[in-house]
Amino acid sequence: MLLEYGNTHVNEEWKIDEKIPPGYSRVYYVYDGEVEYEDDQRRMLLKKGHLYIFPSAAVYRMNQNPQNRLYCTFLHLDVFPTLITELVELPIEETPLLQHILFAFAASIEKNDVKLTFALSDVFEIYCKEHEIFHSPVKQISYVLLYIAKNIEQNITIEVLSKIAGYNEQYFIRLFKKTVGVTPHQYILSYRLKESKKLLKTDLSITLISKMTGYGDMKSFSRSFQNNYGLSPTTFRKMYTVRP
Repeated sequence: MLLEYGNTHVNEEWKIDEKIPPGYSRVYYVYDGEVEYEDDQRRMLLKKGHLYIFPSAAVYRMNQNPQNRLYCTFLHLDVFPTLITELVELPIEETPLLQHILFAFAASIEKNDVKLTFALSDVFEIYCKEHEIFHSPVKQISYVLLYIAKNIEQNITIEVLSKIAGYNEQYFIRLFKKTVGVTPHQYILSYRLKESKKLLKTDLSITLISKMTGYGDMKSFSRSFQNNYGLSPTTFRKMYTVRP
C-alpha cells in the first residue's frame, strides 16, 4: 500500500532517526546528494543512480551533508505482511525494466496524476515480489502478524501469540525476533504507532485513535507517541507534511 510519495530535494535539516521499526518501508531512487545510512549491521553512503529499499522491521539512521542535499523520488510503502529486515540496494542501470517503472512513477508524480501514481506503485510492488526483493515470513509468523493487525485494539499477550504460532513461549519469542528482527513486544508497539500516524491524518478524534490502536487511555498514548517521535499526537497532526 502506498502511503506517501514525491519527487523532492530535501531541506538542510532533513535526517532520519528511527528509534523503533517504522512498520513501513521507505523507497528512494537517488539522483544526487551525500547521505550516510547506518544500522546495527552496516554504515554506508547512498549512491547516485541506485534504488534503496529501507527496512520496515529494523531501526536505522540517515544523515546528509547539508551542502549536498538528498535529491530523490521516494515512496513510503506498507508491504504488510511482508517484512524488510535489512537494507536493499539495487543499481538501476542493471535492471532496465525497474528503471522504466521508476521513471514512469516519477513522471506521474510530476504531472500530479494520482490514479496513475498509485497504479505504478502496485506495479513496483509486484515487480519486487516476483523478483524476490520482498520476502514473506514463514507462515507461522505470518499468522501471528495478521492476528496482531486484526486485534491491535486489544491487549495482545505472548501466550496467545505463541499458541497461534504453535510453539512454546520461549521458542516463539526467539523465532519471532530472528524472523522479524525485533521482539513481539517491540513489533506490537511499532505497529500501534504506525497505525496511529495513519489515523492522525484523518478527522478522527485523538481519544478514539488511542482506543483503536490499543492504548488504555489518552495519556498513555500521548506519552508513547511523544517518546518515540519527539512530539505529541496533537502537534503531529498540526505539523504533518509529506516528507521522504
